[in-house]
Amino acid sequence: MKDRLLKLIKHFGLTATRLAEEIHVQRSGISHILSGRNQPGYEFIVRILTRYPDISPDWLLMGKGAMLRSVRPDIPSVKPDLFSSLKDKSTDKTGTGNETKTMNDELIKIQNVTNVTSFEQIVIFYADGRCKRYFPV
Repeated sequence: MKDRLLKLIKHFGLTATRLAEEIHVQRSGISHILSGRNQPGYEFIVRILTRYPDISPDWLLMGKGAMLRSVRPDIPSVKPDLFSSLKDKSTDKTGTGNETKTMNDELIKIQNVTNVTSFEQIVIFYADGRCKRYFPV
């Protein structure tokens, strides 16, 4: 397990300290595993697999197969882009409220693509400190 943990650290360009921070464990826990003093527990393994979902559980636990999963069945290979449908649309600057209608239409499309059953609002924060809230129809 120690060798696989070292390989994981190297692959992601981490340090032991950074890995501890990312999976929310104490640095000493990582140190003890890397020194061979301790074996990782269930919670440690789950934290790694949760933080790095591309890591193969078979490889991490037993050293079998490739380190990285080739395909994750629970994650679509093409993730929907929430803003792709908005890129070519012009915003109504007349203040007639049409921008909200357009955004609501897009939110309905997004809701259908991502299988979200309900949401309260979407907030867009602009670099200049402004924000705009959009509510579902």
